Amino acid sequence: MCVAMPGKVLAVNENIAAVDFSGNIVEAQADLVSVEPGDYVLVHAGFILQKLSQEEGDTLAELFREIESYE
Repeated sequence: MCVAMPGKVLAVNENIAAVDFSGNIVEAQADLVSVEPGDYVLVHAGFILQKLSQEEGDTLAELFREIESYE
């Protein structure tokens, strides 16, 4: 199963965005969605698929933290 991960855009340089996933900074392609620093996004396979509201981003991040605690 593949899951898109929620993160927060920290910076954008042309079509590459630096995205923060709970302290892990990863580069993601921003070719499919126009983003800017501060946007919450869903990333899958290195591509930003969708922008989220801050509430949606925070809720998804909390759910992923909860899931990780069960491991």
